[in-house]
Amino acid sequence: MKNLKIAVLALFATATVSAQDVMTNQIPQSIMDNFQKTYPNATDVEWEMDGMNYQVEFDLENMDNEIWYSKDGNIVKSEMETTENELPSAVASTIKSKYGKYKIDEVEVTEENGKKTYEVELDKWFAKDKKVILAENGNVLSEE
Repeated sequence: MKNLKIAVLALFATATVSAQDVMTNQIPQSIMDNFQKTYPNATDVEWEMDGMNYQVEFDLENMDNEIWYSKDGNIVKSEMETTENELPSAVASTIKSKYGKYKIDEVEVTEENGKKTYEVELDKWFAKDKKVILAENGNVLSEE
């Protein structure tokens, strides 16, 4: 029981250290201006510190999105929910050819270091769901 308590405390401490909520008035004005200019229709906006970066989670047209800004205001990483129709043709082609019996449930595009990857959640009746990560050129990077 003592080990369980220690494990729970360690987990809580890790979660607390890894991301700290930040009030809007604590965000550098240049980052806030850039975000508001780029995403004026964002809703449910929440800011956190993730290491040395400012992370903003928000909804845009009922889709979940996250952006990480460095302290100097540059975008370090983004994860944006998107639709099947917005997939690059190479990614859509790979999904159709390799996973044609599956239905696309969710799509998220991640951009980091100038590269985009697409995380596609696939459903199939009476089969285990799949999560596939593909490069922009359609190559499968991982499958769960």
